[in-house]
Amino acid sequence: MFTTLYIHEIQNYLYGLRFQVSFIIVLLVFCIGTVSFVTSYNEVQSNYARVQQVQEETVGKLADLNVSKLAVHRFNFATAPRLNGVIADCKESMLPNSISYSAYNVFGFNVRSGNTNPLIVQTDTLSWAFILSMFLSFITLLFAFDAILGEKEEHTLALVFSNPVPRKTFLLSKLASVVTVVTLMAVMGIIVSLFILLFSGKVQWDGTFLLEIAGFIGISVLLITVFAVFGLLASALTPHSNVSLLVSLCFWLFSAVVVPNTAVFWANKLFPIPSIDDVNKKCVEERWDIVRNAPAGSQSSQDNNPFFPRHELRANLYMNLMLCDKKHYDHYYNQMFRQFENTRLFTLLSPIAQFDYMNEAFMGGGYLRFRTNWNNLHSFQAQYLQWFKDIDAKDPKSPHWYNPEEDYSTSRQKVSADIVPQYKEQIASFGSRMQFIGGYLAAMVLTIAVLFVLCFIKFVRYDVR
Repeated sequence: MFTTLYIHEIQNYLYGLRFQVSFIIVLLVFCIGTVSFVTSYNEVQSNYARVQQVQEETVGKLADLNVSKLAVHRFNFATAPRLNGVIADCKESMLPNSISYSAYNVFGFNVRSGNTNPLIVQTDTLSWAFILSMFLSFITLLFAFDAILGEKEEHTLALVFSNPVPRKTFLLSKLASVVTVVTLMAVMGIIVSLFILLFSGKVQWDGTFLLEIAGFIGISVLLITVFAVFGLLASALTPHSNVSLLVSLCFWLFSAVVVPNTAVFWANKLFPIPSIDDVNKKCVEERWDIVRNAPAGSQSSQDNNPFFPRHELRANLYMNLMLCDKKHYDHYYNQMFRQFENTRLFTLLSPIAQFDYMNEAFMGGGYLRFRTNWNNLHSFQAQYLQWFKDIDAKDPKSPHWYNPEEDYSTSRQKVSADIVPQYKEQIASFGSRMQFIGGYLAAMVLTIAVLFVLCFIKFVRYDVR
């Protein structure tokens, strides 16, 4: 019975004008999004290669001067463009993608725009995830909002239940048919996108990329199911199709527009943190106290003699100033992270947010990628400093007074650029990625279960006349 109803519903959708128009739109959007990705990826990859080349040249020049200049120089780690960004951008264009560090400290991060014109605002790219969350979620509601009411208004629903058809079977066939049809559109769009990537020479046909595609399709089926179930619920709750469409549209707006665009407001209200101006003020006040209380001669001019006694005072002063900055700004960054993470919990009210976070975890991108690099860079910085201290300890011409800003009181030996530690991003394994998906997956499955139970309870008592 289920198979018969399911096949009948699939045929109705496939031969309908609604499917044909939606299918053309979806294919067109996938094509445009993939072409724009290929174009921008080439440009971003070239920019990244130039940045890496400049950094390697800088390391070589500093190593040829002395190791202390290497230790105090502020390098910028820049995240490499992801090929799987065509699947999910993970909003990386709006997240920090450059971290400043030296052997002494990890200083901070910034958003490095790829645009030559800073007035051009970076927005979401037409990745597969964006197309699913913005276009196909809405199309799913268009297929489901009148799945029950439409048959009731055409007087075919009573005819169906004049036969021994269980309501649960009927409801499941409706749900499965909507999910199947929309998933079919998504898969066809992905196939077209892959052909474009193949001809552009950007696809790496390895197991990782194929597994990422499979995982994305699985996550997408869950998102489609959420909106299909809600469309059926709206169809069972409301008396007319136009009312059901309005309710479905409100749900889509809540998920796609209201929750994401009010997140900043709720973050500031529910999880407030001090402004950067307040942090700067406290930091400046403490820095002045450190300078005022420093021994006389701590700010004297430099002398080429590395054992000049005031170099030790100067090194201590600059070290204390750096530790002051580190204390205040690290605390502020941790507050920012907690605020961001708490806000994400609030946005889990939106199934589109759940979908985005699962993709972020599975693709190894977005905020999780940034935090991983931030934490790993702190570990690397400690190793980098220890490497420098080991070289400095072996130099009898060094007084070993560590100054995070200057090279007057530590080793001035030259080193080979080949032995200089350089931070390399570690690509997260699928095992570690899956650890982050669990909570978001549970939230989406729970959303589907609650909506379906409500829909089933309502449909059991539904008047089919």
